[in-house]
Amino acid sequence: MSEEFTTNAHDLAEAAKLQAQLEQDSNAKNNFTSPSSAQHQYRIPSVSIDSGAYKYVLITALPPNNSKPEVFVHSKRGAQYHRNVAEPLIPILQQGGYTDIRIKGGGRIFRCDDNNIIKIFGYSYGFGRADHALAKDVVEKSGKFAGYTISWSNDGY
Repeated sequence: MSEEFTTNAHDLAEAAKLQAQLEQDSNAKNNFTSPSSAQHQYRIPSVSIDSGAYKYVLITALPPNNSKPEVFVHSKRGAQYHRNVAEPLIPILQQGGYTDIRIKGGGRIFRCDDNNIIKIFGYSYGFGRADHALAKDVVEKSGKFAGYTISWSNDGY
């Protein structure tokens, strides 16, 4: 597994700040005029999992011209904290016209390409425990890891 990092007061404060900014952005969405859908021709992948064992976040967001939230499962090699996984994805979602962006929690994902397995587990001090069953469902439905055995548990950090 990968190098372990512990959460500190600064990370907790930064995670709370990120959540508060997303809440503020969500509350302001009624005053926001979305850019034309022509600018949003690309699709943001719902799943991005780096090979190895890394922190992940579960994020929901409303896509442009749609009232049903999409769910994103993203991990990132080298992310010291869960917020480091969320921070690069949020502006991409915002630029793509997504609104009501919410970080629903985090954990860890272990992806082993040699054995075709993905294990989803643990929790985030900054964002809380993600719904790992939902994360598993999103990963399976994405089709990116067909042939992999995907499991989840609430055990571990």
